Order: sequence, then structure tokens, then C-alpha cells
Amino acid sequence: MKNPTTFAAIFDLDGTLLDSMRSFNKIVISNLEKTGVSVTPESMETISVYLLKEFQVPQTNSGIRLIFYIFWRIGREMGLGRLKAIYFALNCIRKVKSVYENAPLFPDVKLSLSKLINHGFQLGICTNASRKQLVETIEKHGIKEFFHPDALISRDDVLRIKPDPEGLLMAIEACSTSPQHCYFLGDMPVDILAGNDAGIDTIGLTTGLVSKSVLLRYSAPSTVVDSLEQAISWILASRNLEQDL
Repeated sequence: MKNPTTFAAIFDLDGTLLDSMRSFNKIVISNLEKTGVSVTPESMETISVYLLKEFQVPQTNSGIRLIFYIFWRIGREMGLGRLKAIYFALNCIRKVKSVYENAPLFPDVKLSLSKLINHGFQLGICTNASRKQLVETIEKHGIKEFFHPDALISRDDVLRIKPDPEGLLMAIEACSTSPQHCYFLGDMPVDILAGNDAGIDTIGLTTGLVSKSVLLRYSAPSTVVDSLEQAISWILASRNLEQDL
């Protein structure tokens, strides 16, 4: 049964809770340079925009096939021929696992989650990562207990991944609340689009692959902030709740 007074916050994983996107960038840059491509801030913007366009539509691939396809398309977007793009994608894939094994939480994650819990918020995660990666990440970093167990939604739990709102609606239902009492926090326009379609307030974070201008250009977040701490402050202020709990 839904409780109209229950608030909830749903989080993306990579680039929002887990500081993995900067390592993703390093993988892309180093392997592009090995193929002779000179990487500039402008070319990284090209990659970001490609990723945004690619994930505006539902994905037919999943798992390692999807990861390979993403890297291969990045190579092609950066001017590599088909064979060089395959070589580039394979070299990137070899390093992806270590990225997720070594990526840290953002330093303000546990404090930010604690503030919301202290104000009675139910918390969840909606990610396009696999369930295995989701569970391993939150267990490894000691944050599993912050989240409602039924509001941990991965790509393996839905028919349609973000930007479709299916996973978010599942998380909202698990938290026994309604969209108007829920927030979704993510670092990519696909997160914002999913949240908007679910009818909830959306907070864009510049802690992932894209800038504030790109977030605003390709989606319509309720606000854009530079850290999780700022996001939590915005949420509490929007509900006239105390900031110092």
C-alpha cells in the first residue's frame, strides 16, 4: 500500500554513486591514442554526445555484447576503420573489469544517504548495469543496508532499460510511495529522461561523462548540481526539511 507521506530517492549507480566514469574516460583515451587518434576536449565531447544519442533508444544487445558495441561505435565515431575499431573495442574490454573492481564511491555518498535515511526517505537504485555488478558494488562498499531490498533494479530486472521508465516505476512501487514524492538522481540524460517519463523530480549530476550544458541540452532535469551533497541539500530544501540531521 502506498503511503502518501513517504518520500523516496532513487539513484543511478555509475557516475552517481560510484566514481567509475572518469576511469572509463581514461580507458577510451589511452586506447584511442594507441590507434593514433589525438584526443582533445572537443573529441571527448563528441564521444559524450554519441553515447547520449545511442542510449536514447532501447538497446537490443546486453552484457558483453553491449559493452563491445559501445566501444566499437566510439571507435567508429572517432574515425577508426572497422578493423581498427574492433581492435580498439577489444583492448578497452580487457580493462573494463578492473575499472569496476577498483572504482571508489564518491566521498560524500554515505553521509548523503544517511541524511536522507534520517529524514525517513526510502532509497533505491535503478541502473543499466547487471544485477551481479549492482549487488557486488553495494556489498563491497558497505552501502547495501541503506537501500530497500526490493528497490534495487538492474537491467536484468526489466524488459526495457533506461531511458524507459520501467525500472524507476518498479523502484517507486517497492518504496510504497508515489512519483510526486520521489526523486531520481543520475549523471546522464537517459537518467533524466527516464525520471521525467516516470513523473518524478530529476537531479542531474556533473560527476559522470557529461557537462551541465550537455545535460541541459539533451534532457530537462529539475536541477543540475556538481555533487551528491549538493543534490541532497536541494532535495531537503525542496521539502523544507532540516539540513543538519
